[in-house]
Amino acid sequence: MPGTRAPRAAGFTLLETVVTIGLLAVLAAFIVPTVMRKSDTADPVKIASDLGAISAAIQTFGSDLKTTFPGDLQDLTMPLKVNQSCAPAQPCDSTVTHASTFTLGQAGQWRGPYLTISASDDPAGVVTTGYVGEISNTLVRFDEMKGVPEFCSTAGVSTICPGFDPVDQLAVAIRVTGLTSGQLKQVNDLIDGPKERYPALEGRFRYATDSVAYFLAAPIPPETTGQ
Repeated sequence: MPGTRAPRAAGFTLLETVVTIGLLAVLAAFIVPTVMRKSDTADPVKIASDLGAISAAIQTFGSDLKTTFPGDLQDLTMPLKVNQSCAPAQPCDSTVTHASTFTLGQAGQWRGPYLTISASDDPAGVVTTGYVGEISNTLVRFDEMKGVPEFCSTAGVSTICPGFDPVDQLAVAIRVTGLTSGQLKQVNDLIDGPKERYPALEGRFRYATDSVAYFLAAPIPPETTGQ
């Protein structure tokens, strides 16, 4: 009809689009860093939580099996392997004697699963945690006084670590790898507190300068350390 204005097409004008994008950019500048900080904070919390859960499982396992400790995470998740040649005087506990089988009596005392994670029977297996860190399947003895694990690896060969003494106070330790020094410090501050001066020799979370750390999950009674 002559003189009738055609209806305007629906949509945003260029000015409206520019203003909207500008507002979104401003909001992103405030929201994204906050979300990233929360995500960054969650990583050490996850690691500490995972280590705490495994530690509690190890202690419950030790209580059920009368101070005999698991040798790997799979011992906490699946019924124990039995070796009839094991004896109470020399239990086949891999944390102490480095075998992975137990007596029939010990297997009967198992009340697991103590953990709900899926753990491989591969000694070199790992469970992932925060910061893409890895918790080793195999548990180790750790000399609390010297601040060293029982075994060290050099050129792929495992040997007794210098300074390790089986008559010192020992603990069942959980090995954590894959973290940077800064990430290790964050986890250490969360577990042992930021005022700790010597993280390799103090507290439950022990680390030096490399990317390997040990969380002391449970003390080994002196009567079992010499086996």
